[in-house]
Amino acid sequence: MHIQGSYNTGLVILSFFIVALASYSASAFVGRIAHSQQKAQQYWLLGGAVTLGLGIWSMHFVGMLALQIHETISYEYGKVLLSIAIAIFASWVSLFFISRETMNRKQLLMGSTALGSAILTMHYTGMAAMRMSASIQYNPHLVFLSVVIACIASVVALKIGFRYKHQTASRLVEKTVSASIMGIAVAGTHYTGMAAATYHSDDMVHTTSSALPIGTFLLGLGIGSAILFIQIMVIFIINFDKKMTLQNKELRLTQQKFDSLVTYNPDIIFRMNRDGKLETINPAISGILGYTFEDIQKLELESLVSEEVWKECKNYCIDTLRGTLRSFEIEALHKNNTKVALNILTIPVYVDHEIIGINGIAKDITEQKAALAKVNYMAYYDELTGLPNRRAFKEKANILIQQNGEEMAALLLMDINRFKTINDTLGHGQGDLFIKEIAKRFNECLEPGGFLARIGVDEFTVFLPKVTGLEQAEIMAQKLLHSLDEPIKINTHEIYTTTCIGISAFPKDGMNIGELIKRADLAMFLGKGTGDSSYKFFTESMESRLDKIQIEEEMRTGIHKDDEFILYFQPKIDTRTGTISGAEALVRWNHPRLGFVSPAEFIPLAEETGLIIQLGEKILDLACAQLHEWHKVGFDSIHIAVNISTRQFMQVNFIEKLKRMLDKWNIEGKNLELEITESTAMNNVNRAIFTFERLRELGVKIAIDDFGTGYSSFAYLKDYPINTLKIDQSFIRNLATGGPDEAIVASIIGLAKNMQLNIVAEGVENQIQFDFLKELDCNQVQGYMFSKPLPAHELEERFLRSSNVIPAG
Repeated sequence: MHIQGSYNTGLVILSFFIVALASYSASAFVGRIAHSQQKAQQYWLLGGAVTLGLGIWSMHFVGMLALQIHETISYEYGKVLLSIAIAIFASWVSLFFISRETMNRKQLLMGSTALGSAILTMHYTGMAAMRMSASIQYNPHLVFLSVVIACIASVVALKIGFRYKHQTASRLVEKTVSASIMGIAVAGTHYTGMAAATYHSDDMVHTTSSALPIGTFLLGLGIGSAILFIQIMVIFIINFDKKMTLQNKELRLTQQKFDSLVTYNPDIIFRMNRDGKLETINPAISGILGYTFEDIQKLELESLVSEEVWKECKNYCIDTLRGTLRSFEIEALHKNNTKVALNILTIPVYVDHEIIGINGIAKDITEQKAALAKVNYMAYYDELTGLPNRRAFKEKANILIQQNGEEMAALLLMDINRFKTINDTLGHGQGDLFIKEIAKRFNECLEPGGFLARIGVDEFTVFLPKVTGLEQAEIMAQKLLHSLDEPIKINTHEIYTTTCIGISAFPKDGMNIGELIKRADLAMFLGKGTGDSSYKFFTESMESRLDKIQIEEEMRTGIHKDDEFILYFQPKIDTRTGTISGAEALVRWNHPRLGFVSPAEFIPLAEETGLIIQLGEKILDLACAQLHEWHKVGFDSIHIAVNISTRQFMQVNFIEKLKRMLDKWNIEGKNLELEITESTAMNNVNRAIFTFERLRELGVKIAIDDFGTGYSSFAYLKDYPINTLKIDQSFIRNLATGGPDEAIVASIIGLAKNMQLNIVAEGVENQIQFDFLKELDCNQVQGYMFSKPLPAHELEERFLRSSNVIPAG
C-alpha cells in the first residue's frame, strides 16, 4: 500500500539555513587555507572538511527528520556514520580543489564529479539507513534529476568558492549570496532525491536491533540547532583568527621595518640596560669599529675608549637614565688600534612610564672631523709654505699681547724685493719654490717664543711676544737679512734677493696687532728708499706721512680692480626741448676702507704721483663701455663727455689708445666728447692743435672746460677745431645778483654763437639762473636744479626713459 508523507516546514527551513551557513563557513575556511603557512593549511583543510561535512550531513539528516509519514522510522547508525564520513570526504575534496593556487577545467571537472558523487552517495546512504515497516521505491527520472542538480551544485560550489577565497570582509554581501546559492543547490539535491522516493507498506520489513529509534520534531530541532551553533562558533573563531593573523602580520611587518632600519642603518644602534650591560647592537659596529656583537659581549666597553672618555660617557648615561637626551662626541678605538671619532646620542627607554635602559645611536664622524680640520687648516694656514696666514697671525698675536700685559713685544714685517719680476720671468711654479725656500730660511732664524707667518704674496712677518728691548728685534732683523745672503737655487737658476724690514713695538707703536702691522708696513715702505736690503724702526715722525703714502698705494691697487673706481653721470639738458641731450662722466672712488672718497682728495694726488694717466684711461674705458650698453638697449642719441687731464692729453700715444677703446666697444666717435681745460689747451698750442685734428678725424667732439677761468685768449679759439664751450659754474652762481658775471656770461654765449659753437652752462641750481641762460639762448645746462650725478642705472630710469625733465615753474 502506498504511504503518503508530508514535511515539517520549520525543519525544512532550518535545514536550508544549516547548509547555507555551512557553505559560508566553508568559504571562510578556504580563505584561512589560502593565507596560512603550509603546515597550518592541513589543519584548516581538515577542520573545514569536518565543519562543512557535518553541515551538509546535518542538512540531509534534518531534512529527513522533516519527513512526516504514518510509520515509525528508525536509522541504522552504522550507515548514518558512513553517510557522515562520506559528507566529510566530499567536503575535503571540494576544499582541496578550491584552496589550490590555480584551477583549470580538468581540475574543476574532477573536483565537481567527486563532490557531486559524494553528496549523492551520502544522500542515498542516509536514505538506506532508514528502517521502517514500509519499502522505498525510487522514481528514476527524479533520481536522475537529483544527480544533475548535485553535479551543477558541485560545479557552482567549486567555482564560487575558488573565486572568493582571497576576498576580504568587504565582500560580505557576495559571500552571503554565493552561500545561499550553494545552500539552495545542495538542498535541491536532497529534496529532489527525497521526492524520488515513494513508500509502500510491507509487512516483511522490520527494524533491526542495530536501528536507532528516532522520530521526533525535537530531535531534528536539537540536532539542527546544535549544528547551527557549531557553525556560528566556527565562523566566529575563523574571523577571530583572521583578525589576529592580520594583526600579527602587521606587527611582523612593523617589526621587519624596524629591524631593517636597525640592521641596515650605517650608524651604530645599541641598547643598554640600567646596569650598563649591552643588550643588543646592530651590524654597523663591524664596519665602524671592526667588532662583531659577539666580540663586544666578550669585551669591557671601557676598553674601547680612554679612561677619561669613559668617565664622561658614564656621566652622560647617568643623565640619560634620569630622562635627559644627551649628545656628545668621543674618540673610540678601532679593532686595528686606529682612532674613530663618534657622535653619540643617548635616549632613555620608557616602559610604563619607567626608564628601563638606554637606546643609543653612534655616528662615525671621522671623515667629517678630518674635513673640518682641513677647512680649518686652509682658513688659518698658508697652503704653500704651511705657515700661519694673516688671520691666524693676528688672532694668535693678539692673544699673546693680552696675556703679556704691558711687557714689550716686537713685530717685524718683511717684503721680498723683486719677487714680481722673478715670478713673471721664471713662471709661477718656480715662484712657488722660491717662496718656500724663503719661508724655510726665515723659519730657521726664529728663537723660542717667536713665530713666523706669511701674510701676503711676498710678505712675511715675525712676532716676538717678549723682548727686553729693541736691540733684540734688531738682532732678529739682521739674522733675517743675512739668511738671504746666499743665492736661492731653483733648478738651474741661482737667484739673489733681498728684503726690506719694518719694525714696530708694543705698546709704544700700537695697542693691538692691527696697529703694529700698519706702522711696521709704513716703516718698511719708507725703508725701501734707503737700499735694497734694510730694516727700519717705526718712529712718530713717520705718522704724518702715513695717510698720503697709504692712499697712494691703495689708489694704485684700486685702479686695477673692477669695483673701486666707478662712474656717475650728470645729465645735460637741452634748453629748447627740456630733454636730456648728453651726460658728463664723473669718477667716484668707492674705497674699501674709507667709503666714497671725494675727487677733490684723490685727483690732486693722482696728478702728483702720475697715477692720473692710468686713472684717466680707466675712466675713458668705463665711459665707452657704458655707451656701448646704452646703445645696445636703444638709447642711440645719448653721448658722454669725459674729462681728460693735461698729462693724459699730452701723451704721444693718446690718440692710438683712444682709437683702440672705440674699436673695442664698437663706439662711433661722434658719441664721445672730451673735455679739456683751457689751461691744457694753451699749454702747448702746437701739440694741442695736432691732437685736436686727430680727434676730429675720429669724429670725437672737443669741449673747452671751465672756459673763462684760464688764459681767456679768444684769438686762439679760431685755430682750435673745438665744438663746445663750457661756462664755469663760478660765473653761473652769481647770475641772480645783477653783477658783472651776467655780462661775462652773456659775452661768452655771444662769442660762442658767433663762432657757431655749442655752449653748456654748468652749476645751474635755480629757476632764475635757468631763465637767464634760456633767454640768452644757451644750448645746454647741467646742475643740481635737474639732478646731482647719478649711477648709470638711475640716470637711465629717470632721464633716458623720460620725455621732459625741466621742472615746472
